[in-house]
Amino acid sequence: MSKMLRDTPLILVVDDEPHLVELLAYNIRAAGYDVETALDGKKALERIAKNSPDLVLLDLMIPLVPGLAVAQRIRESDATKHVPIIMLTARGENADQVRGLRAGADDYITKPFSIELLLARIEAVLRRSNRAAEQDNQTELSLGSVRVDTRTFQAYVEQTLLTLTATEFRLLAALLKGEGRVLSRKELIAAAMGPGVTITERTIDVHMTAIRRKLGDDGAMIRTVRGVGYRAVSDEAKDEKPREAAH
Repeated sequence: MSKMLRDTPLILVVDDEPHLVELLAYNIRAAGYDVETALDGKKALERIAKNSPDLVLLDLMIPLVPGLAVAQRIRESDATKHVPIIMLTARGENADQVRGLRAGADDYITKPFSIELLLARIEAVLRRSNRAAEQDNQTELSLGSVRVDTRTFQAYVEQTLLTLTATEFRLLAALLKGEGRVLSRKELIAAAMGPGVTITERTIDVHMTAIRRKLGDDGAMIRTVRGVGYRAVSDEAKDEKPREAAH
């Protein structure tokens, strides 16, 4: 079922620790959000199907249906594929973070964490999600000095028209739409080629190299997230020390 119209964002908290779920639900409600809860993956999927939330806080290690599988199911459904996911887990290894991002997580918080940090992440992810939803209805997207017009299939840096292939244009537009969010290579393949098209993930890397080159100095806005995919960052974030390795 698609998301109901609502004035207050609905957060679904999924964790198998009842006391933690109660604590999170209390604090999230106190911050002004509506909250639903689930103690296992099966119940989480049932709640999502009945009433699609605006954001899911999802623990990695939950019974019946694991957190990664829940995230994958959310991303596979047309009704919920745009619902943002923040992974909650006690496991902080890089490999687990990569698996979470590959499954479609928008953010990742390792236990223990402060309520203040969690609420800040929720606010940031919802703000980014709302901006992306607004962009879906726009023909012009921009990030920093880079601008694309999806109606005319033209892309610019400042006032300079870029010469991009159709695939390069679609990839750049997808990155701008997802401002800051990590897009897996599979997501980028779908954005550039459409569903059901099979190409190697290495092909995406080649296209990204070409896009960076054509963007010139602004190519630094495209960051590689090792083992996952790519994301685009704003001008303000360009000078930050990247955690990802440039491809």
